[in-house]
Amino acid sequence: MKLREAVTLLTGITIVALALAASGTPLTGFPAGENPDVIEVRQYALTLVKAQKAAKAMFVINRLVQSDPSLNAAMDAGSSTTGRKPITLQAKDIDSNYPQIASIIQANGLSTREFIVITGAIINDLGLVGMKKQGLIQAYPANSITPGNAALIEQNWDAFQAIGAEMSPPSSR
Repeated sequence: MKLREAVTLLTGITIVALALAASGTPLTGFPAGENPDVIEVRQYALTLVKAQKAAKAMFVINRLVQSDPSLNAAMDAGSSTTGRKPITLQAKDIDSNYPQIASIIQANGLSTREFIVITGAIINDLGLVGMKKQGLIQAYPANSITPGNAALIEQNWDAFQAIGAEMSPPSSR
């Protein structure tokens, strides 16, 4: 495995682990108190086309943020609280505070909210499929990935590896 692929896979695994730990929820099901955003991300039905649109948008966003120090600083300043907000509020924040980013997302045929959900689903699902392909897990934990998404990524592994690489910040490529 190339170093970049390893870094991408490990980043995905780390993000999945952190997201699951932060939600404070066991992987064995969706109890009544489960975060509805976590459920939505885990149940989102990925398509290769939508994943490619999200990856293209993320690639352009990453380049924009890298080239604009003031935008980078503004996003860094708000990053400590962003992940704690519901997806709908995160999308509203992007739309109102970062219209240039919202414009990139919309130019790729997605709403800001859907972009956030798709991005979370890709990170979650690609990380889980990668762990299974490497033998780190034998089966997918209950309610962590839909059978359809697992099959889609398994059958299109190379395409999803490219999507993951395209979504990675330039410093990790």
